[in-house]
Amino acid sequence: MKKIFKKVDRVMLVNDDGIDAPGFEVVKTIAQEIANEIWVFAPKKDKSGAGRSITLRNDIKVIKREERVFEVDGTPTDCVILALNHFMKSEKPNLVLSGVNAGRNAADDVTYSGTVGAAWEATVLGVQGIALSQMYDKKFGMNFSASKELGASLLKNILSNKKNLNTIININFPPVDATKVKGIKFVELDSHKLSDNIENNSDGTNFRIGAMITKDHQVKGSDLYYLKKGFISVTPLSLNVTDYSSLNEMREIFE
Repeated sequence: MKKIFKKVDRVMLVNDDGIDAPGFEVVKTIAQEIANEIWVFAPKKDKSGAGRSITLRNDIKVIKREERVFEVDGTPTDCVILALNHFMKSEKPNLVLSGVNAGRNAADDVTYSGTVGAAWEATVLGVQGIALSQMYDKKFGMNFSASKELGASLLKNILSNKKNLNTIININFPPVDATKVKGIKFVELDSHKLSDNIENNSDGTNFRIGAMITKDHQVKGSDLYYLKKGFISVTPLSLNVTDYSSLNEMREIFE
């Protein structure tokens, strides 16, 4: 029996594509369905690939665009830290939604992601963080249909039933229209990276990291495996990244 969803009192929105990114309008639409009050703290510009990085030894400019909407000249994690420890300190959100990212954040790419990094920081600070990403399709381009139409109902189901607040929830939507989504899969991360393309100028002093080189296959049952079959993938990520198997092995050897 499904529990009846009750709107959360307050949600904070963040992303890594920038405060004016198209996907941010999608997450605002989702938030309106699940929360009574919405706060926005988002980067001034694109901070894709920022991971969980923070700004140190430099000022971070914060501009109030309108009531409860703040533009932050920093990283996604800066946004969360400033919001939860200062601007919203006396009225903490019940939930932090990060995204909707233009492009997937799946497999072993998740630690690069500013989208996931912001949700991670929120969860560390005691507020449930959820990362939302919309997979890109080379043939059809950027289509937010699945996340826009199905995001709110998915979150309602998760929030109504999830008890443990010590995990980040990483959600990816397939690059198809909402009507063509095959279902939802609760899955592990894939492992698909092999290498990176490196570009450099003629004198060999300036370099740019290009496209990632990946495996042709996906781990069966993983997030990428099901995303590419048209399913929404949901993966809980643990705050504690200790490898207990290796830890126990090392204790036996060295202690």
